[in-house]
Amino acid sequence: MIGVVLMANRRDALAARREALGFTQESFAIRLGVELSTVGRWERGTLTPQPWRRRRIAEALDVSLERLDELLAPATGIALPTHVPTRLEANRRFDRAVVVDDARDAARFARQIIAASVSSSALEQISVEIGRFAADYVSKPLSELFVDIRELRGEVVNLVECNRFPDQMRELYLAASRLGGLQAHICLDLGHYSAAHTHAHTAFLCAELAGHNGMRAWVRGLQSLIAYWDGQLADAVEFAQDGARHCSRGSIAARLPSLEARAWAGRGDKRGALGALERAAHARAAVGDHDDDAGVFTFPAAKQAVYAGTTLLTLGDRDTTTRAAQESSYALQLYEAAAPADRSTGDMLAARLDLGRAYLMRDDLDGLADQLNVVLAVPQVRRTASIVKRVAGIGEDLTQSRYARSPQGKQIRTEIASFCAPPPALPPAPTMEPA
Repeated sequence: MIGVVLMANRRDALAARREALGFTQESFAIRLGVELSTVGRWERGTLTPQPWRRRRIAEALDVSLERLDELLAPATGIALPTHVPTRLEANRRFDRAVVVDDARDAARFARQIIAASVSSSALEQISVEIGRFAADYVSKPLSELFVDIRELRGEVVNLVECNRFPDQMRELYLAASRLGGLQAHICLDLGHYSAAHTHAHTAFLCAELAGHNGMRAWVRGLQSLIAYWDGQLADAVEFAQDGARHCSRGSIAARLPSLEARAWAGRGDKRGALGALERAAHARAAVGDHDDDAGVFTFPAAKQAVYAGTTLLTLGDRDTTTRAAQESSYALQLYEAAAPADRSTGDMLAARLDLGRAYLMRDDLDGLADQLNVVLAVPQVRRTASIVKRVAGIGEDLTQSRYARSPQGKQIRTEIASFCAPPPALPPAPTMEPA
């Protein structure tokens, strides 16, 4: 009879505390990672929790270890031992129930591991999808890519949070870095610089966890690009220089000094800009146009010519302006000779704007108009924040030129103001037609 009372008291006290916190036996078992029957046996007093598990039970019940002792043995007032048993004591207390419970816990852990694994085919498919996004990003509007990139990144992040396999984790972190980089690029093109910085920072952390130098270098280049358009020119230089520490091969070796050169030019440092352009040219000669990657993750010679044109134009003297026009023209020639899927709409527009600005600096208003007309005809979904900034800059230059009050100058300025009025944006999501 006494034994029955003791077990009843134990059941009532432990169960009452559990229920007071809103746990059912099942939810409490899930919380602790044990079988439902184990909780029932604790409350009936037929099983004493192992010492290493008692701390977790106390935390779940929000009580001290001393209070847990009282809940487990309230009728006797005798506290259970709080020390970890010696091997001899543990051996004496072994029984079949303990062995079975431990085996069940091991089986549960194994099921969690198996459920968290990712098949090799799934990893391969993720890589293929990212490659497609990177290739399409060069020539397609953001509206065709934004949703798919965002959704796949969410799926990859979920896999990272669940996975337990080191080799797969490296691949998943690399995928997360690439997708995060694409999202940062989208934010940059939309003019959301703070969000772009955040995505790029996260992408770099993922590249670090993946241990991938190529991705480290690419993201540093992206961070330099974001800083440049955000007006943080000193940071743009530092990001590009830091990226060079990780760069071992591929066209990224030419991209980083090209980014650095443009930032130096923006700061008015001609020596730094020309030195970086020279390093970019040497890097291009070493790697050519061969790359293991594709699309936005590469830096073709045409894009390098665009960057060189912008750098030389920004320096602003007669010699560099002439060279800038040559680089911009060369970039357009290379892109026009490339396959349609490899033609970067943004870079071609940038080259035309730089060429038009060079014409304006040489007092050739007709030459400016010819290049500008192509850009101003581009629909809103193909306009990026950087293109809008370039066009606005030409409008400011035109206002300060001798053509400011001429009929043609006024007409061009009106067209520029109209082009720059709506911010770059994704089109609204399509509405569902009623059934």
